[in-house]
Amino acid sequence: MGSESRTGFMGMKGNALVMLITEPIGQGVLFLTTTFWSLYVLELGASLYIVGLLALISGLIRVMMQVPVGFLTDMWGRKKLVVWGGFISSFAPFVYLFATRWEHLIPGVILEAFMNVVLPARQAMFADAIDPDKRATAFATIHTLFALFSTAMPVIGGFLLESVGIISGIRTALLASGIVMFLASAARAIFLRETMKIETKPKGGQSLRSTFLDMFEPVIRLKALRIVILGSFLYSLAVGFLRRYSVVYAVDLIGLSKVQWGLVAGGMGVVGILTRIPIGWMIDRLSRKLCILISYATRPLFILAFTLSTNFPHVLLIQMVDNIFSYMQQPALEALAIDIASKRRRGRTYGALNMIPGIALTISPMMGALIWEKFGATWAFYAAAFFSAMAAVLLAFLKEPEKKED
Repeated sequence: MGSESRTGFMGMKGNALVMLITEPIGQGVLFLTTTFWSLYVLELGASLYIVGLLALISGLIRVMMQVPVGFLTDMWGRKKLVVWGGFISSFAPFVYLFATRWEHLIPGVILEAFMNVVLPARQAMFADAIDPDKRATAFATIHTLFALFSTAMPVIGGFLLESVGIISGIRTALLASGIVMFLASAARAIFLRETMKIETKPKGGQSLRSTFLDMFEPVIRLKALRIVILGSFLYSLAVGFLRRYSVVYAVDLIGLSKVQWGLVAGGMGVVGILTRIPIGWMIDRLSRKLCILISYATRPLFILAFTLSTNFPHVLLIQMVDNIFSYMQQPALEALAIDIASKRRRGRTYGALNMIPGIALTISPMMGALIWEKFGATWAFYAAAFFSAMAAVLLAFLKEPEKKED
């Protein structure tokens, strides 16, 4: 992979370049509707409870299937899962399009979940086709394209809804989304190439216990991977505590207007787009561990600074700088995971890396709400700072691999 991969773009070649184009387009188009999704569900007769229930269904399917799909990725190969997952999820917008009651959305929610169910296969296929010395840059590049779509699509969707109304606007956007997702899946089917050599397994099958052990084999055998995943779990708890409640704290306790919070979110998005690739370059030139450690260790400081903010300029500055440091951990984490795990373990490695922190992101909003109600709003932020600090302490014990796995 070494010298040949250097002829590519930003450390990417072959399948990685195909995915660099098809993944952001195929998924980014959904940002036309996701920002306004709750409004559509409510228009179809649902309550806020139902909105949360649909999100829970999707989240549980996504999280619980990560390790099994990672196992299949390593056993069956990458391409078939990437392609079929894309085709299946592309039918979700058409189900939503023809829904007349909220109950009709449930099959679509299940179909759409396949996009993220096969995430370990997509991650492994992308990782297989990038230069080991430019992994963080490659991950940062594809995340930058996702960020461009997540910034631009909601604006377009907002204008569409203002022009024709919620139902007509969402359905027009759903039609466009379904077509684009299907075409992106067709492009993957045509241009992606399977690079995983599948070994023939002896006849007779495996016991349930041995299959389970195989699924978690990278985590069981690789101590460094266990530290990385546990640290990510603790950090994800901190993120989940704040994700849904920062806006409430900013508006109700600090006194920002909703427009000002929108400007904060926009500022964070712009900073992310401008800094992701330079951060990726930096990570590839420095230690992955050091960059993740900086991200984990600085987060408590920014969380505490947020709780001490008194006006809009304070919040804007703190959140924008925090976004730069917090983003350092994502490409470094993805690169470090495949530095540790061999090619034949990548599906299961990403499956565990997605599932275990994903559980933290699923349960932490409720935990944050309980702390908020029982002890007060600020204590939820103190708890988030604590878990982020614990992640940094844990990562200090990580021994980074001297040789990156191909």
